[in-house]
Amino acid sequence: MPGHIYQSAKGWRAMIDIGPDPATGRRRQRRLGPYWSRREAERAAAKALLDVQAGQAVDPGLGGVTLAQYLREQWLPARELRGLKPTTIANYRWVCEAYLIPPLGNLRLRKLGPREVVAFFEAFSKEEGRGGRPRSTRTIALTHRVLSMALGHAVRAGLLARNPAEGARDDLPRATPPVKSEMWTPDQLGRFLQATAEDRLYPLWALALTTGMRRGELCGLHWEDIDFEQGSLTVRRARVMVHGVATDATPKTTAGQRRISLDEGTLAVLREQQHRQLAEQVACAPGFWQGQGHVFTDEIGRPLIPEYVTKRFSRAGRQAGLPPCRLHDLRHWHATAMLRVGVDVKIASTRLGHSSTSLTQNVYQHSVEQIDRMAAEKVAQLVFDAAKGRPS
Repeated sequence: MPGHIYQSAKGWRAMIDIGPDPATGRRRQRRLGPYWSRREAERAAAKALLDVQAGQAVDPGLGGVTLAQYLREQWLPARELRGLKPTTIANYRWVCEAYLIPPLGNLRLRKLGPREVVAFFEAFSKEEGRGGRPRSTRTIALTHRVLSMALGHAVRAGLLARNPAEGARDDLPRATPPVKSEMWTPDQLGRFLQATAEDRLYPLWALALTTGMRRGELCGLHWEDIDFEQGSLTVRRARVMVHGVATDATPKTTAGQRRISLDEGTLAVLREQQHRQLAEQVACAPGFWQGQGHVFTDEIGRPLIPEYVTKRFSRAGRQAGLPPCRLHDLRHWHATAMLRVGVDVKIASTRLGHSSTSLTQNVYQHSVEQIDRMAAEKVAQLVFDAAKGRPS
């Protein structure tokens, strides 16, 4: 047995090994007891070692807290102390309160093992998500990631010997993939732009198409971010929801903060938007204008809520008689168009705000492969023309 039984002044005790510290690699031990007899200490040690092997709590006192107590009182506060962005903390808290605590919150940590984790995710993946749709793969993966991070923290704190969420990773059920909408064809896109030409959000749709900006970045764009002389804009912030309130926040990654060149047509649309907004401000009753410098606002200058923009886009598409298309697909359309006309992947990645070119290549692999074939044909043509003595 990895440990030993010994007698102290207060009775029999057991000292057991609980495995190395994941953070330092150092040996960790737990002392159990005192007990009235050696046999009682041996039984307690044997049970504790089984708990260690099962990845459950290594100390009855520490592992006695429920998952809900641990998440609310220890893990989430620890995340806040790390200085994570408010949106990240809000997402973690939402996953805990909406998905993890209702079914698992009353379980004590020492009772939470791989079997319980697998059973939870089997049931969770069969539940309906928002709008009656099947639970998305992304939601299942995010929920598992949050639970795994929280229980990993419990291991480092000595509350658990092993992370049961990690042990259950390979047994997680695969979620039913959501029904994907298809990007509009150039013809359909033209119909949409013609149908929305008089819409007050037409400039936002146009900018989404010509820059590939994300929804939050469009809603968070300020006039000071646009350089009309240089023909560019700088993405400095994104409008996000934190605890149900829309607020401007910096992008999650440094790659998200970027400069995007603008064409003359887009600059003309933005100038027209600026003139219309100034006219709305002049027409507004004294004291009613609530502008904060945002490019896209409502009639009294308030910045737009991202979800409202999504609903307006869906409604505008239906009114134009077009098949379902997500607002985010305008970003995909821009990315695919760049790659198909031969824009270098590095430039496309920077323009989209991706953290690496590999991300761009993975997401738009089909378009990258098309460019690769085009490059092969053009280079081969040069080679064989040279072999035949033809001028390049």
